[in-house]
Amino acid sequence: MSTKISVEVFDERKCLLGEGPTSSGPGNNHVMWVNILENQVMWRNLETGIAGGYDTSEHVSFAIPRTHGGEVLGTVSGPVLRDPDGKIHQLPTRSTVVGDVDTTPTRWNDAKVSRNGDLWLGTMAYDVEPHAGALYRYTPNSSFLERIVSDITISNGMDWSFKNDAFFYIDTMALSIDRFDVAADGRTISNRRAMWKVPEGDPALPDGMAIDEQDGLWVAFWGGSVVRRFDKDFRITAEIDIPAPFVTSCVFAGPDLDTLIITTAHNGQADAVPQSGMTFICKPGVKGVATNLFPM
Repeated sequence: MSTKISVEVFDERKCLLGEGPTSSGPGNNHVMWVNILENQVMWRNLETGIAGGYDTSEHVSFAIPRTHGGEVLGTVSGPVLRDPDGKIHQLPTRSTVVGDVDTTPTRWNDAKVSRNGDLWLGTMAYDVEPHAGALYRYTPNSSFLERIVSDITISNGMDWSFKNDAFFYIDTMALSIDRFDVAADGRTISNRRAMWKVPEGDPALPDGMAIDEQDGLWVAFWGGSVVRRFDKDFRITAEIDIPAPFVTSCVFAGPDLDTLIITTAHNGQADAVPQSGMTFICKPGVKGVATNLFPM
């Protein structure tokens, strides 16, 4: 039987497609996320409540803090580095990957920095063409991207186990939460297998995720109004009901990393429920893992 956890509104600004929350700064109080299709990077301080953000020139699918300030952004023609003063520096794009040619307009979707500082980033087609996306890895200061997994439809949530011996990954339209083994080098992944599958007839689709200090996965479910926690054996041990159907991702924040921030989307629905697209907050009863910053 799973534990039920209640939420409150953290930020009332409504996102067409809120995604990719991170926490950083003193006490992990600087919470940042993106509003992908409205070209916005948004933030709010967990301690002071002060909020802000900035616009980008293109759709922006992720914003991950850098170790020395600024962010790495998943703009359509990126990724790019953004300095604290707003200056943009281009990083290698998918054009550096041999044989990587789009058959349909494509954008970045979710991304995370690994324990050793690599940027893992995935794509999806705007029209959700099956198998048109992929998962990539960028090693800091290298001159090209590496395509790691092909034939992805919506590259989504990812995270690493506490021992860094497992990589968890979601291709939303595969309707599963998958596990890869991580080699001793901390980078190479292999032996993909589905650890949990969406029950037949369940409309809720697995989206973004965060991991806690017990290797429990907190997975947001698009169309499900819920975040679910999966333990090491992939049993559901907790559920967070969200007053918005399109739940996209989550991150641990705060000085003790015991606060969960949850993003949603209103998805352009004319009859959207009042809190669709807002960002939520709760105390899940466990501590999480800090956001890995990008070391460039």
